[in-house]
Amino acid sequence: MKDIKMNNQKLLICFAFLLASFNGIAQSDKDNTKAVAAITDNLNKITTELYPRKGKFSIFWGYNRSAYTHSNLNFKGDGYNFTITDIRATDGPVPFSSVYFGPTTFTIPQFNYRITYYISDQNFISFGSDHMKYTMAKQTTRLTGSIATGDKAGTYNNTEVTVGEDCDDYNPGPGYIDGLPKGFVSGFEHCDGLNDFSAEFGRLSQLWISKNHKHALAVTGSAGLGMVIPDSDADVLGQPPKHDMEAGKKAYHLAGYSISATMGFQFDFYKHFFLLARLKAGYINLPDINTTIYGGKASQHFDFIEPMMVFGYSFHLSK
Repeated sequence: MKDIKMNNQKLLICFAFLLASFNGIAQSDKDNTKAVAAITDNLNKITTELYPRKGKFSIFWGYNRSAYTHSNLNFKGDGYNFTITDIRATDGPVPFSSVYFGPTTFTIPQFNYRITYYISDQNFISFGSDHMKYTMAKQTTRLTGSIATGDKAGTYNNTEVTVGEDCDDYNPGPGYIDGLPKGFVSGFEHCDGLNDFSAEFGRLSQLWISKNHKHALAVTGSAGLGMVIPDSDADVLGQPPKHDMEAGKKAYHLAGYSISATMGFQFDFYKHFFLLARLKAGYINLPDINTTIYGGKASQHFDFIEPMMVFGYSFHLSK
């Protein structure tokens, strides 16, 4: 009888321990559920609290580099119509110096400027210009077409020639190519700008915002359509170019259009300032390039890629 009582007491003690354990597990699960809910709330708060941009304007200024795919160039004028193929060109960066900070020289390098209006905290439209430079390198090419007058008169069918022989910046020096016929296109560049004036529609996707809402980091993307207004300098068959650098005569002309897309990272700080590193890529078609004072024309199309770094300021026009 005594043994039965002792066994009952042991069972009661075990049951009490089990009940306490279950209560502890239940409380722990409850605490874990609260913790997960708190984390979820914080994440939702981060993603829903956007850096305030709606109704703001912003302006930026910065500098770029650019690279281009090879292209074919067609030249037409009084007594000639010929094409040179697979033409290689480079940009024209200015070495970093006081030129970038001089009040009369800061527009000499390859630059970018743009004004933006934020339709919402994440969507924007913008207008501005990319001032790139384009210089044909000294190279061999294949020429096809006809020339009716001068010492280059004749009909050409995929004839190997040298072009760009007067382009000193990218001239490899004497070599095999100097033995080939030349004087067809001794130089060709969009020297005071391969200027792309474009409108863009874009969106920012926020990655981070500070607790005081004064700083933020976002990924940006946009699509754009532009008008290309280059100042082209071309030496075609020795004829005087429309652009005259010595006389200070420019040859700006609406030569074609661009289609582009951009992607970048934007860091906003102290509510009004931002740094933007972005990559722009696209297509340029120039069917109507001015070349000579006698009405000569050229045409080409190519793809481009353009990395840039800019500094900007954002503001409201009214409170």
